[in-house]
Amino acid sequence: MANIGTFTKTGNEYKGEIVTMSVQQKNVRIVPEVSDNENAPSHRVFVGRTETGAAWPTRSPEGRDNLA
Repeated sequence: MANIGTFTKTGNEYKGEIVTMSVQQKNVRIVPEVSDNENAPSHRVFVGRTETGAAWPTRSPEGRDNLA
């Protein structure tokens, strides 16, 4: 699988950038989301102040926790 982003954990959120052939975006933040709905995403993705996506926790076949 290709690596399209680089993030570092800062406090309880992640900050970094996404780079593909058609997208070059810095200042991307992945922020935890608190919800009572079990189907809701656990994190929201922001570029600046604009919400651009969401993420749910997953586990890789190697047993590593990540967001998808």
